[in-house]
Amino acid sequence: MAFYVDSPNVKYTEEKISSSYSYQSCSVARDESGRRVVTPKTVQYDFEVERKVPRLGQMLVGWGGNNGSTITGAVIANKLQLSWPTKKGVQRSNYYGSLTQASTTSLGLGPDGTEVFIPLKDLLPMVSPDDIALDGWDISSLNIGDAMRRAEVFEPQLQEQLYPHLVKLQPRPSIYCPDFIAANQAERADNVLTGKLFLLRM
Repeated sequence: MAFYVDSPNVKYTEEKISSSYSYQSCSVARDESGRRVVTPKTVQYDFEVERKVPRLGQMLVGWGGNNGSTITGAVIANKLQLSWPTKKGVQRSNYYGSLTQASTTSLGLGPDGTEVFIPLKDLLPMVSPDDIALDGWDISSLNIGDAMRRAEVFEPQLQEQLYPHLVKLQPRPSIYCPDFIAANQAERADNVLTGKLFLLRM
């Protein structure tokens, strides 16, 4: 762990972190004379967090679309720590813009009175995006590697590095509902579920 809390309200075991927090507030009312009456209140909250980080899978609807293929490529690029040349120099994969991976939070004040910050991802045990297992559905049977190329979001040099990893990923068959799919996507619908419960509506 990046830190521990030295408090009688926090307990650590091998399996869990338990904490107790007293939230103090005030309620305001009026008495019979119209005078405001302020009444302090305390609500006790108990929290418990498992220390073992679980496995996490994410199923994406429209996995082969621009968003699905891009987020899959981004996770793999970060996991493999890929880099690629650009006009401004070498770009390295990162999670800039991610709330959990790129931001910090204050723990409190250090001995010299300045705030001490740590990455938000170190505040509690949490899954790393690198370890997320990605899967999903799409009305198109195009593999995620070719879907990434079709999306044209990544730089060509990064696409070439990612392609061998993404070409192995195949979307699962999906239901086809025209109400939620752009009209120009109909010709791509070669990976749909059929039957009484899954009607292909073209």
